[in-house]
Amino acid sequence: MAGVTKEEIARAKELDLLTYFKLVEPGNLKLVGKEYRHKVHSSLTISKDSLWCWHCIGLRGRTALKYLIDVEKVPYVEAVREINRIQGGVVHSSQPVSLPQPRAEPEVPRTFTLPKPDTNSYSAMAYLRGRCIHLNVLAFCRREGILYQTSFKNHPNCVFVGRDGEGVAKGGSLRGCTQLQFRRDIPGSKKIYPFYIQASAKADTVEVYEAPIDAMSGASLKLMQHAEPWRGVHYLALGGTDYAALDAFLKYFPAVRKIVLCLDNDNAGRTRTQDIIAHLAGSGKAVEDRPPPVGKDYNDTLVQYMQEYRVSEAARQLVEGEESIMEIAARVGYENSSKFAKAFQKFTGLTPSVYRQKHKS
Repeated sequence: MAGVTKEEIARAKELDLLTYFKLVEPGNLKLVGKEYRHKVHSSLTISKDSLWCWHCIGLRGRTALKYLIDVEKVPYVEAVREINRIQGGVVHSSQPVSLPQPRAEPEVPRTFTLPKPDTNSYSAMAYLRGRCIHLNVLAFCRREGILYQTSFKNHPNCVFVGRDGEGVAKGGSLRGCTQLQFRRDIPGSKKIYPFYIQASAKADTVEVYEAPIDAMSGASLKLMQHAEPWRGVHYLALGGTDYAALDAFLKYFPAVRKIVLCLDNDNAGRTRTQDIIAHLAGSGKAVEDRPPPVGKDYNDTLVQYMQEYRVSEAARQLVEGEESIMEIAARVGYENSSKFAKAFQKFTGLTPSVYRQKHKS
């Protein structure tokens, strides 16, 4: 296969998921009865013989490779490379790894410390701009200190900072800036300290998303559509689908009377939305379910909106202006003319050159 050798593929297939988690995030595994549970992904369980199950979507397997591809949606080649990168002489599942047994005494909580910032945030900003997050939203988050870049083993990551009601950093998560979809909570983080973008005034509405990028996407859409001041509401990221973050946020901001649920358009998101609605019944809060109108999550919706906007603007310039197609493509944000032509034809049914010939007077 292009990009990886047969030997690398074979080696990647040998690593079971339990050993994988013991290598990359040992602090997030806890033995409960006869199986291991993940402290962040509550739907994931792993048996002592390394069989894993992601219960909310009914996926099962043994290998780390299957988990990365089917659950984390990492491209095949990138998943193989990631496993080979972290293995580095690790004994594989064909030679069972002796795992330490949990101690009988209570687990000592890990101290939360934000990772050291890089000297710049070029990779993080480029990654988030590639996800179509608006520059004003990025600039605000950086000024507030809730977004920056850190690197781990020469891999840059976005840091999304979780805070208490006073704005003090007490949690956070990492998201890789490369194609490999690395996602981890910062050790010592708790769900009651979520990532949120605070409204500019005493707002009575919070929009609730699963991930920080989704929350920033919702803010970006409101800003670009000019429907209302984008900071007229709070934006909250649960860090998954656990509503502990929402309960904490409502205590931090008691003036909130309306909750808009913007969770993903998948089985887990739709199921959890109904759970939250039931959980809030009798609370006196108004609750609205507002799933993404396009795609799985609000970043998919944002990307679609931006593509349509760029094509619409390009169409106008093709008819009204004299610039070349390549110049217009660059103006509307496409560095590659073939990608621009493909996107343009997707929305108009015509290539840019044919569109210009047909509509230019």
